[in-house]
Amino acid sequence: MKLLEALEQKIVSLVELANGLKKENEQLKQDLSGQKEEVEKFKNQVEMLESSMLNESTRLQEKLNEEKELTKSVVDDLIKNIDAIIESENQ
Repeated sequence: MKLLEALEQKIVSLVELANGLKKENEQLKQDLSGQKEEVEKFKNQVEMLESSMLNESTRLQEKLNEEKELTKSVVDDLIKNIDAIIESENQ
């Protein structure tokens, strides 16, 4: 009889343990689902930031190219003016 009661208690404790593990598993599934959503949100934010940085980089490169061309033009004009001044002084 005592053996039967001991087995019954073991079965009850195993059922309780199984139920507890099921609840914990469900909680972990919910947590994982929430984390997946958060990861997806961060992934989208990173993609938007990447796109924004690429656009800004392209814009800055275009601006730099414009500045280079302007600087080259100004330096060329300056050299022409200096050459003209030197030529007029030599005449």
